[in-house]
Amino acid sequence: MPAGAKPPARRLPPLREELTLHPGPAGADGAPTWTLQDPASGRFFRLGWLEFEILSRWSLGEPGRIAAAVAQATPIPATEGDVEAFARFLSNADLLQARGDEAVGRLIAKAAARRQGPARWLLKNYLFFRVPLLRPDPWLDRMMPLARHLYTRGFLLLVLAAAAAGLFLATRQWDAFLGTFPHFLTLDGLVLAAVTLGGAKLVHELGHALTARRLGCRVPTMGVAVMVLYPVLYTDVSEAWKLPSRRQRLAVGAAGVAAELALAAFALLAWSFLPDGPLRSACFLLAATSWVLTVAVNVSPFMRFDGYYLLSDWLDMPNLHERSFALARWWFRERLLGAGDPPPERLPPARRRFLVAFAAATWAYRLVLFLGIALMVYHLFFKALGILLFAVELGWFIVRPVAMEAKEWWRRRHAVAPRRGRLVLAGPGALLLALAVPWQADVEAPALLRASRQSELFAEAAGRVEAVLAAPGQEVAEGQPLLRLSSPDLDHALAQAEREVEILRRQAVLQSGGARADRVRIARQELEAALAERQGLLADKARLTVAAPFAGRLAELSDEIGPGDWLPAGERLGMLVQGDAALVEAYVADTDLGRIAVGTPGRFQADDPALASLDATVVAIDDTGTRRLNEPALSGTYGGTLATRADADGALVPVQGVYRVLLAVEGPAPARLLRGQVHLDGAREAPLAALWRQAAAVLIRESGF
Repeated sequence: MPAGAKPPARRLPPLREELTLHPGPAGADGAPTWTLQDPASGRFFRLGWLEFEILSRWSLGEPGRIAAAVAQATPIPATEGDVEAFARFLSNADLLQARGDEAVGRLIAKAAARRQGPARWLLKNYLFFRVPLLRPDPWLDRMMPLARHLYTRGFLLLVLAAAAAGLFLATRQWDAFLGTFPHFLTLDGLVLAAVTLGGAKLVHELGHALTARRLGCRVPTMGVAVMVLYPVLYTDVSEAWKLPSRRQRLAVGAAGVAAELALAAFALLAWSFLPDGPLRSACFLLAATSWVLTVAVNVSPFMRFDGYYLLSDWLDMPNLHERSFALARWWFRERLLGAGDPPPERLPPARRRFLVAFAAATWAYRLVLFLGIALMVYHLFFKALGILLFAVELGWFIVRPVAMEAKEWWRRRHAVAPRRGRLVLAGPGALLLALAVPWQADVEAPALLRASRQSELFAEAAGRVEAVLAAPGQEVAEGQPLLRLSSPDLDHALAQAEREVEILRRQAVLQSGGARADRVRIARQELEAALAERQGLLADKARLTVAAPFAGRLAELSDEIGPGDWLPAGERLGMLVQGDAALVEAYVADTDLGRIAVGTPGRFQADDPALASLDATVVAIDDTGTRRLNEPALSGTYGGTLATRADADGALVPVQGVYRVLLAVEGPAPARLLRGQVHLDGAREAPLAALWRQAAAVLIRESGF
């Protein structure tokens, strides 16, 4: 090349021939936009005015000539650098034809980088993958003449009228409507529910497909997507991105939920006219639960369901998640590191704040979701595979993004001012110090304040009150009758038993003189059986008298009980206490048991805030954990704070491991049980040590194969 001569201009590769360009919606500033479609990959790219003008003159082949032509024909001051930057974007998106060995080599290298081995593919896709089943465009076109009526004002009014009439008729027989639900608790009901929900989801996907096809979009596939091993239907309506009207794109996104709501309206109306049977139960499910589920799931913008695309179209921000995440990362880096980087995109302050908050909410939602999925896959598979999948979930979806961002922060550490760096480290340092320093001393546990010896009195058998033989506050002796009941049915049965015994005794006497030995033996056996039955009835009659199990004071007796009242078996009557000494019965979590001992001081605070707290001292700790809770008042089922579940016998079993702890308190015994909390001055412990102990307990518990 001669000295001073210009190097030859670089020729730009031509565009791929199958690309199509569509008018796009107006931008936020009113400027026109265009949508570039890549049919081979199913991707869409939003172009601005400058990119459109460059693309329109791409055939000129040289960046300089293209920039000059744009600047001459439009008010846009395009430069050669603008054209080069747009050419790099087109090349990175594989929108240019590959010509020459170098270009072909780049494409081969990209394909090789994107290629995944079976293990990596399974790692990324075992929780979600799609199985396309059909190409629906031909039969969607055949359905369109009939489907056009679904988009009229008349059909909307018909749906609203059906919903109003169905709701009115259902409220007239509300108990019968709610009574349909128990049918689904049977095996046949579960099968019917699965079929009904599947049909509702088919209507949902048809709503998307028909609306997209009506607006001129191609629907490439419909099929089944498997999410966390649960199959759901899906419809590919990605071509809706090429629609220039935001209202049209919103219509495609909302069509699925709208279709299910319309189906629920007609199902609610049909329920009132159908006879009892599977069809009526299916209408109940569609009207009562199907639309609630679809709204709850699909309106969430935190995952890529209908709600995400609706929000994206409403804000007119394609790739909403990626753009909000990039903006949030920039915002946090600026606030914490002061990196001084320009924002990923220029946005109004209000829109920027919304996107940062939206990204933070999405991260929090996904953290909870992925933790839940990790626990689910752990319990869903056999233990070895469950542990592996649990680790994969935590590592890939939670630890990996955090580690990548931490790596980026570490890479920028030299660009951070020393003072800001110290401030950034102060937060984690203070948190670590708070977790590592043993400052926790308080051990809190649910507790009851009661007499040192007490017993609740119950009616052991059903009967009518004949006499109340004691009064509240009265001192009674052991075995003294407190309440006498009677039972006419029991008296009748006892009288019959007495007559049966008398008859059998006479028969035994008559046959003992000369009857055969086998008849004598049978008579004696019948007499013994009659005597045993009478003895049992006498024992039942004895239980009709409520007596004091020990000597003490009748601290409580229901004032609603009087002669002539009928009481069911198990009816609580009152409470008997012995002595004036009070005792606190607490249930301490097994994780805190090592921090207390006999002699540990504490305080009891009743749930009633008007009562003063009482000093208490631990006097006894059970050697074994509590398997059954003997004090129902502490259970969450009855308003307490101790989580319990009912076993096969109906007894209350603590969900968490707890130990019963007894504490002595100063002062007289209460007249009734007082529920509250006990606060013990336990040994100091660092929160980090408590977390480690709990984690170790879980690992030990789950380590058995």
